[in-house]
Amino acid sequence: MKKVKYLIFLILLFGIIFSYKNVDALTVSQYKTRNNCNSKFELAGAHSDGSAAYVGCYNTYSAAKSAMVSNGANDLFIFDSTSGTTKIVDANYALLDLSVNPETLTYFYEKSDLSGRKYTYMDTGSLYGGVDGALLDVNYNKSVKVMIGGLSAWIGNSTYEIVPLNWVKSSSSYTINSSIRHNYVAKIQESYSGSAGSTIGPKPTMLNNGTYFSYDGHYFYTSKLTMLKDYKNGNRNNSVNKNDPYYNYYMFLSNHSKTTYSSVNIDEYIRNNMGATKGLYGSTSQNGSSRLYGQGLFFYNSQERFGNNALLALSLSRNETSNGRSDLAIYKNNG
Repeated sequence: MKKVKYLIFLILLFGIIFSYKNVDALTVSQYKTRNNCNSKFELAGAHSDGSAAYVGCYNTYSAAKSAMVSNGANDLFIFDSTSGTTKIVDANYALLDLSVNPETLTYFYEKSDLSGRKYTYMDTGSLYGGVDGALLDVNYNKSVKVMIGGLSAWIGNSTYEIVPLNWVKSSSSYTINSSIRHNYVAKIQESYSGSAGSTIGPKPTMLNNGTYFSYDGHYFYTSKLTMLKDYKNGNRNNSVNKNDPYYNYYMFLSNHSKTTYSSVNIDEYIRNNMGATKGLYGSTSQNGSSRLYGQGLFFYNSQERFGNNALLALSLSRNETSNGRSDLAIYKNNG
């Protein structure tokens, strides 16, 4: 009987030692100094407590990638220590932190080698610029493919940090009640209890009340993992509204439509909703002043003459001129 108890004790002891050998209690911000594989590639599992479980070492990225994909576990990712600083270079399922380079613009490319045509660019230095996106694919040591705002495109290495799904503490989401609201977060590695976001329209008829996830704004999910699996498979089969996508009215309204609002209504909006109480003349911006103040008739006449929707033109002008108060609006009359 004593031998049996001793044997059980040894099994438990070795189990504890093995677990401590293979699991390091670290957070995302601490893995830069990790090097379990002598400056090579480590396949690891991301635990929800912020720890990383060692799985194996590989001499090349392609070998580590092959092992990760063939294993298929949801929490697997790859550490790369070949440059002297350990970083995450791939994962089966992950989101991207796009706020890592807030002082520069992030450019979105059609090709994985970042050559040729650029789709667009984004300011990631604020909540409204887009802090997080879905990881779709990796071109090792060059770029990753991201889904954000309905766009699938490639971005360069210095513009993101890969965050395995189990380490994501907060992410952008949608709240559905009497309206649809897009909620923004500050940093996906941190919990966020703020209220940043925008109401983007009335309640979509195809969605029940609740919280959803989406990086295209059309198909919605109650599970981030399910969403990422669909994205990687190139479909939306498991979204809650797979047969009835949502399209925000103003985002997809034709520019050649006409608003029913008059120039007086537009001026009222500029005064009451934008807080513009006077025009901006010369080179001095004063409280309440704006280049857009009193321009309702201009927007309305432009619609009637050239066929561009007055409200859409006003919206674009607000964005491009910081509500008529930007330096370009002041000094160069940019609208």
